[in-house]
Amino acid sequence: MFGANVVTADQYIAIVLPARMFKSAFASLGFCPIVLSRAVGATATPTSAIVPWNSCGAYMAATLGVGTFHYAPYALFSFMSPLVVIALAFLNIRMPRRPASAAQR
Repeated sequence: MFGANVVTADQYIAIVLPARMFKSAFASLGFCPIVLSRAVGATATPTSAIVPWNSCGAYMAATLGVGTFHYAPYALFSFMSPLVVIALAFLNIRMPRRPASAAQR
């Protein structure tokens, strides 16, 4: 999702595009839709503020009057949120699955 922020230069597209792309993959693995929602929300949303040419990064830099690379080291949430989601997925924590009958539809 961070890559989508870099390529698309807009947070909204970086949220919607990967969510649509991975919807069927998450469903075929039997995960509840909330897992995809958490993955997209925790990766695409906070990382958009640290991409200088992204609309969020440009807005933050203009509003704060500080370049993106200057405040990026202090944006711990932007870096930690994706790492926490990856760790939770790797450890299979809070990864609800659909019932078997719903996954086959």
